[in-house]
Parts: sequence; C-alpha cells; structure tokens
Amino acid sequence: MRRDADAIRLECVRKVYRRNGRSAEALAPLSLVVGPGEIAALVGPNGSGKTTALKIVATLVEPTGGHATVAGRDVVSEPRYVRRAIGVSLGTTRSFYWRLTARHNLAFFATLEAVPRRRIPLAIDSVADELGLGAYLSVPARRLSRGALARLSVARAMISGPRILVLDEPFASVDTDGRALLRRAFARRTARGGTVLLATHDPAEAACCDSVVRLDGGRRRP
Repeated sequence: MRRDADAIRLECVRKVYRRNGRSAEALAPLSLVVGPGEIAALVGPNGSGKTTALKIVATLVEPTGGHATVAGRDVVSEPRYVRRAIGVSLGTTRSFYWRLTARHNLAFFATLEAVPRRRIPLAIDSVADELGLGAYLSVPARRLSRGALARLSVARAMISGPRILVLDEPFASVDTDGRALLRRAFARRTARGGTVLLATHDPAEAACCDSVVRLDGGRRRP
C-alpha cells in the first residue's frame, strides 16, 4: 500500500512519561498501518498502551519518538488537519453534559465539529437510528445506562461524518444487540472507504476486525 493511501500509519512510535525526575515507558516502539476500508483493533489489558496509542493518533498526546500520520498528515505538525479527518470516542466518564438530553449533547458537539446548523437535526436522527438511540434522545445524559452512554459516545464521534473513527472500548457495557448495531455501523463506514481504529480488551470483538495488534505492558506481543 502506498504511504499516501494509508489512513493511519505509526512508525516506531513510543511514549515516555516523565515526572519528578522519573520516567515510565507507556508505549514501546509501535508500528502499524491501517488502510481505507479497514477495521483494526488494539487488544490488551488495562495499562497495556492501547489508550496511549489512540491518544497519539487523535493528537491528544505527542509521541516521544517515532512518526505518526493520519490521512497522510503528521499528528504533531498538522494536528488541525488530522482533527478534521477523525471522530474520537475515548470513553464516557465526565465526557457529557449530564443535565442536557442526549439530543442536546449531540447538537452541542455537532456544532463544535462545524456541522452546518440546518443539517444537525438530520445528522442526530441518522446516527441515533443507526445505533438504536432514538428512544433516548429526550433523556438527560445522567439518566442513561452505561451501555446507552457508550453508544452515545460513538454517535458523537460519528456525528460529523469523519473518514476515520478512533474509539476506545466502544463495546464496554454494551449488550449483545447494541454490539451488533455498532459492528454494522462500522461495517457501513468501511464499505464506503472509511477506517476504524479501536481498542478493546475483548478478543472476541477483535476477531471481527481486519487486523489485530496485541499489546501488553506497552509492548507489541505476538
């Protein structure tokens, strides 16, 4: 695959956190390529480096070493372009306005993503229907179950129609029917040339992906 055709490319990317004169390696040199039309999974237990890798791709954390590109753009030198190309869900804790309804939360984040105002209601209804959230749109976020919040977080990542989705544990707390809805939503996007990079601790969910990278202790495992 040509370099400029890669949706996501990590070349020997590593991350070391330093504090009070001490250092801890959160991610050892990691290389991977995810192309358009592919779903890739990072698999491993808590603390394995999955979330760190996703945050680097999402431009939320700068790598200590190596090189990372998204949609052909460097995550460090061209973060604004990268952010326009991706939709991100890194969990639900403290990530919503609890007093606002699910619809109002999605409308707020759609506005932040520069979705045209006239298109926002249709965009909300579309992702809600796709992820089985229609019945929850008028419910305050604080009253939603963990599974509904997980799907709402994915809906937020999808609301602007990004080419690339970056998702941390999208299946966590989601029931069987909800997981099926998520898998179908991801498949629709990859069928149109979109890309999904997700992290999960569940090998069964990873088995449905096109490629799997196993991490443990910040290092890639066989």
